[in-house]
Amino acid sequence: MKRADKWAPILRSFCVGLLLFLGVLIANSFWTVGMPDIFRLLSDACIVPAVMVGGVGVLVFASGQGTFDMLSYGFQHLFDLFRPNARNEHFRDFYEYKQLKGERRRPVAHMLIVGTAFFVLSWIFSCLWRNSF
Repeated sequence: MKRADKWAPILRSFCVGLLLFLGVLIANSFWTVGMPDIFRLLSDACIVPAVMVGGVGVLVFASGQGTFDMLSYGFQHLFDLFRPNARNEHFRDFYEYKQLKGERRRPVAHMLIVGTAFFVLSWIFSCLWRNSF
């Protein structure tokens, strides 16, 4: 059971990437494309999930490292100015807010692995397309 739990996030990320991949193929009518251009279309279809899944992984990683904490803290206090009695008592200053946010780290390796895999596939299909001329 532990082993299945380990691979579940990677499998979910791969399924999302596969849906994006198939969506690009269907949107570009891959069944009507000739032989040299099929590799170009496969490369395009692989780069979309690479950017989407891998990009979300990079943003979640950056957020988990505290990149957007000051911006989030500032916006939260800005909106609190317009709401009466909306002061959040969980934290008094930015240091306490940063400590609270630091306790909630999210794993991102599965998104980075899947994004990298789709990127490598896109690169391979791109090389095949360039060599087919």
